[in-house]
Amino acid sequence: MQAILEVKNLRFRYRPDEELIEDLSFEVKRGEFFGILGPNGAGKSTLLKLVLGFLKPQGGQIRLFGKPLEEFREWKKIGYVPQRFSVERAFTGSVGELLRAVAPKEKVGWVIAFLHLESLLRRPFNQLSGGEQQKVLLAMALTTNPELLLLDEPMTGLDVHAQAHIEEVLKELSKDRAVIVVSHDIGFVLRNARRILCLGMPFCKVIEPGEFEGILRDLYRLH
Repeated sequence: MQAILEVKNLRFRYRPDEELIEDLSFEVKRGEFFGILGPNGAGKSTLLKLVLGFLKPQGGQIRLFGKPLEEFREWKKIGYVPQRFSVERAFTGSVGELLRAVAPKEKVGWVIAFLHLESLLRRPFNQLSGGEQQKVLLAMALTTNPELLLLDEPMTGLDVHAQAHIEEVLKELSKDRAVIVVSHDIGFVLRNARRILCLGMPFCKVIEPGEFEGILRDLYRLH
C-alpha cells in the first residue's frame, strides 16, 4: 500500500544556528492513527506546517499521495485542525455560518450528523465550550471528506467528557483514512496510535507504543 505521506531527510531551522528538524524520515499509510510526541519547542506544530506547505523546508522532501509537495494540488484530500486557541478569537460567526463558509450545506450534512452538531448551528463559535469548539473545527476539516487528517493539540483545554468523545471520533475516522495527531497528552497518544514519531531527541525516531517507556527520559530530558 502506497504511503499517503512520505517524509525523507527533512531539514528545517528557523535560525541557522538552532537545530530543529534534522534529517527526519517517516511515512504514514491509510488506516493509520499516527501520533507525534515531544517536549515544547521540538518542532511538532512546525512539522505539520511543513507538510501543509505553510513553511518551506531547507532540505529533504515531502510527498503527499505519491506526489512531491511542490506539485501537489489536491488539497481537498487533506483536512487540518489547528490549535483551538489560535483561532478562537478570529471565528466570530455562528457555527452554521462557519460551516457554510467552507462548503455548501448539502456537503456538510453528514458531518453535522456524525458529530451531533444540530443544536449548535445557530450559536456563535466564540460562545461554545471548549469541547463544542473542537467538534466544530473538526467538522470544518471534514467537510471535504479528506483522506489525510492533521490535528494540532486536539485535547488541549477539554474536559474529560469532551476528550472521550473526540477520542472516539478520531478512532473511527482512522479506520479508513490517515489521522496524524500532535499532542502533549501522552496517554491519549499511547491508547490510540499505531506508531509514534518522537521529536526532540538527538535522533528522532518512529516507535510503537510499547517502546515508549524505554525512551521517555531521553524524549522529555528527564534525569
